Amino acid sequence: MDNILTVDVEEYYHASNIQSSLPYEQIKLLPDRLDIGLRRIVDILEDTGNKATFFVLGCLAERNKEMIREISGLGHEIASHGYDHISLCKHTPVSFEEDLKKSLDVLSCIIGKKIIGFRAANFSLAYEEEWFFEILKKQGVVYDSSVAYSLFRRCYSKPEDLLVRCREGQGVREFPVRTLRRGPINIPLGGGYFRAYPYWLTKSGINSAVNKNMEPIVFYIHPWELDPEQPRLKISPLKFFRHYLNLKTTEPKLKRLLAEIRFTSVKNFLNSEKPEHY
Repeated sequence: MDNILTVDVEEYYHASNIQSSLPYEQIKLLPDRLDIGLRRIVDILEDTGNKATFFVLGCLAERNKEMIREISGLGHEIASHGYDHISLCKHTPVSFEEDLKKSLDVLSCIIGKKIIGFRAANFSLAYEEEWFFEILKKQGVVYDSSVAYSLFRRCYSKPEDLLVRCREGQGVREFPVRTLRRGPINIPLGGGYFRAYPYWLTKSGINSAVNKNMEPIVFYIHPWELDPEQPRLKISPLKFFRHYLNLKTTEPKLKRLLAEIRFTSVKNFLNSEKPEHY
């Protein structure tokens, strides 16, 4: 069984540890480095024969059109990460729909294909946002992947209720990021957790989850996590530690993971279930 690999296509300065620490006027002056980590991920995927879903910010797609077309042309899926990197809790229903529609229009125009997937910035889908699925469905989105349970996320005070609602989803299917349960803590598979924990923990977690549930796990990564030479910014010690921890280890870990475990995109997985629908 192929698992699902997802890539959140955003710059290092979009990461919550940085975006929440620096004023916008300072952030907008920072140099772009997206192509560095993104190229490394694409090359690893090609070398290992895996496919992935790339959740792309519309604002970055406009500045990297050729790269986005190349990724799509290689058989990977392009999905929406919104136009700007704004958490759902900072949106109204109106502003979210405007941002979503803008991103869908930009991405579909670049690759010439319908965009069917969405992931919210910072996995910020909260139980209270009742309007979310209605807007996704209205805009033609088939699936969402905005849930990653964690002790550190304020969104999930009622995670079991949220997942039930996601499954009902008003016609929009939810693909939550798989988590490992360790005592009272849920550890999502990917991102900073992938960097922080030893490789064997991630691999054993994936294998045990697949064997237990007989369904694919959803794993995620960011391009900036494969760019250890990115600027070191002045943020709080804790946020500095969380953002820059083990950046040099991400690329070799990801190469090993993709060589040992098979991954595909969400769209390919859906097509394997109902090829006539997607």
